[in-house]
Amino acid sequence: WRVRASVGPSRTVLFSLPGQACVPLLLPLIQKVFVHERHVFVYDGCCYSVEMGIALRKQHGSSYRQPVLKEEWEEVSASPKVITSSYPMAPLRHNRELPGQLASIDGVQASVVETWMASVDTVLDMKAKEKKNFYTPFVCRMGFLMKRSGIGNGTGGDMSKLALKNVLEYIAGSKSRALPEDVMATAISSLDEMRTQFEGMVKGCELNAEEKIPIEKCVFTHKAILIGEKTLLDTVQPKEDWSLKAAKKLKSCLCCLPGEGDEEEEEDEDGENADGEFSVKPMGGKLDLSIPGAFASNNTGRSKYVDGKAQFAFDPTMFNK
Repeated sequence: WRVRASVGPSRTVLFSLPGQACVPLLLPLIQKVFVHERHVFVYDGCCYSVEMGIALRKQHGSSYRQPVLKEEWEEVSASPKVITSSYPMAPLRHNRELPGQLASIDGVQASVVETWMASVDTVLDMKAKEKKNFYTPFVCRMGFLMKRSGIGNGTGGDMSKLALKNVLEYIAGSKSRALPEDVMATAISSLDEMRTQFEGMVKGCELNAEEKIPIEKCVFTHKAILIGEKTLLDTVQPKEDWSLKAAKKLKSCLCCLPGEGDEEEEEDEDGENADGEFSVKPMGGKLDLSIPGAFASNNTGRSKYVDGKAQFAFDPTMFNK
């Protein structure tokens, strides 16, 4: 209601969270409230986030205080980036290996690392439960927009314009129709301006190779977060025909590059595959017909379906005549 007067004729309104620190606390609540809206999760590499966090600490100081403003809304909406980007509001208490690794690096770096890991952990957890919470976001890698990464293992040409086009198509719901040229031109100009601003902010705060090693060790304790130039699960690759979901999910160790491990279609515990169809695994290549109306496999007893022609759905002897 507060922004309604400034929306004008626009049909799409974009709201953004202040920073990565508040993701674990706010994202699950926002998903429950706006379950049918389009969600975008933009992430950067942990080392790049640490560099930005250090730059923000130098700019604002470690004891930054929000100035007192007249209106409460202005105070809430002006949350300082230094707090919402570099102070962990929801520590990863379930990761028992992480505290020992964080103790080996600088305190400022450790705060940003835990903040980054907590935000990514929340998204991964929500995506693992997407059949219940319907959370299917556009996972956008900042490296694509900032001209730091190409498709794959950080190789390739400039993908920033295509990546920007993809995320705008998703936000505006215009994947099937071309975006207006003036909109794309304005968006590209704004992105170039922000890229120049960010690159200037982190000058003098870059991490060397030795400083990145302990940070990557911290991230590696999570086991589900890919490090280095690898991408998070279902990261949208810059393409004309982009997709929110990866073609296949890796079953191998997450340390491996895509293609090095075995790829299989994920199946649910009840035997349903990704397409919702019931999967059948014959025993020794042959069907066991000893169970009426069901197929038998190596580790399953009966199908969850009942064939009414071959057997009863209940025991008729339990009923009195």
